[in-house]
Amino acid sequence: MPLGRKFQSVSRPRLPLKSNPLGMSHETHHRPRARHPGDGRRLSSPAAAALTVIDFEGDATGVRSEGFASSDYAGLKLYSDRGAGLEIRDYSPQTQGKGLLVRTDIDGNFLRGVFEDGGHTFLSLDFGNDDAAYLNATDRAVLTVFFGGAQVGQTIFAPNLNDLMDQTISFDGVHFDSFTFAFANVAGAPTTGGGDLNTGLIEVVDNISFGSLGSPVPEPYAWALMILGFGAVGATLRRHRFAVA
Repeated sequence: MPLGRKFQSVSRPRLPLKSNPLGMSHETHHRPRARHPGDGRRLSSPAAAALTVIDFEGDATGVRSEGFASSDYAGLKLYSDRGAGLEIRDYSPQTQGKGLLVRTDIDGNFLRGVFEDGGHTFLSLDFGNDDAAYLNATDRAVLTVFFGGAQVGQTIFAPNLNDLMDQTISFDGVHFDSFTFAFANVAGAPTTGGGDLNTGLIEVVDNISFGSLGSPVPEPYAWALMILGFGAVGATLRRHRFAVA
């Protein structure tokens, strides 16, 4: 069936959700970045060249268990919020070759990622399947990052609703060790398939890129303190040498 096909609403018990489970606070607009199949590993600067990129091309298609790690990198474990629904498929052009899906349309499921390598300060991912027939104009793509379980940052992105994987959402600036990605409504709740409005969509991601971009450059006062410290160490060593003599 088409990836973005709408399902009829089904009455079923659901896990309790906070009114704003994704912690949406403010909206951040980013320029959509055009991407093309096969360009997921093109990194344009020395800092970007240090990034790890997961494009799923080396992973077998099919359903994946919770805690799945791509063959590209073992240190990132991927989960669904509902405990099932991860799948590797090629749905081009809604993916760029193989991509990761988080099914289904109707239960508010979304992607969770946990880094087991100490965390990072930069994260981006490409996303698709933003079908205008199944999203409201006010719905958003939301990338939220956490450190030690506490939310430390978020990017809220208005999809272009063209049903193609030609947009990238990213976050950088603070240390984090896990993240979530979801299509969410204006109230901050994952879209769930509750009728003609807020119908919900399968999250589809590719080219997950992450790393720590650069090292902090010491401020002038920090350089001064370092120089004074080196001078003090040198003076101590000289006094010690004379005492021994």
